[in-house]
Amino acid sequence: MSEATPILSSLGLAKAFKGPDGVVRVLESVDLTVAPGESVSIRGESGAGKTTLLYLISALETPDRGELHWDGVNVMKKSASWRARRRGDFMGFVFQAYYLIPELNALENVLIARRLVGKVTPADRQRATELLERVGLKERLRHTGQQLSGGERQRVALARALINRPRLILADEPTGNLDEHTGDEVMDLLLNLTNEEQTALVLVTHNPTFAERTHRHLFLKAGEMQV
Repeated sequence: MSEATPILSSLGLAKAFKGPDGVVRVLESVDLTVAPGESVSIRGESGAGKTTLLYLISALETPDRGELHWDGVNVMKKSASWRARRRGDFMGFVFQAYYLIPELNALENVLIARRLVGKVTPADRQRATELLERVGLKERLRHTGQQLSGGERQRVALARALINRPRLILADEPTGNLDEHTGDEVMDLLLNLTNEEQTALVLVTHNPTFAERTHRHLFLKAGEMQV
């Protein structure tokens, strides 16, 4: 694909859910384009559909209508198994809740993402170690998730998201469980690492200061994307 091809593009994505009082229309018609290496922030009120949008653009949920392309490929025309395989090395995820396996140490948690797409090689172990060192966890490689602070767990999650050299990172309120100082440090790492690796970033955040640090700033309201 040409570098002019968007790494991610959606057109008219819509999603509704059945609730106890009827159908709840969460997203009406969302258009979103992200260029290779670009960072984009998305803000919106609680319940605006930000997390739902991330599930749609990662193809973890199927839209009611609309188109989705990853690196120019129409994802909805591919099989579920193709989407699952492609997702593993095409994108990485950083969640508010970390989702580390508590019994595994930091290095093993990072390598889990590698195991999902293939055999772990010595080069993979070296990259995982280097990523953990880059996020400031050189002395914590053998510490389990239970032995790490919240900020340290999120640093492990950052390294895990980057281990497969993804083209795109999706980050859903990655500092939501952290205190202000630790949140600032984690956001610095997220933005700096994605910039260094030339990885595109879609950041969902309530924090206007964090949002302003991305290349573009969008707002999700009434089921549609606004500049």
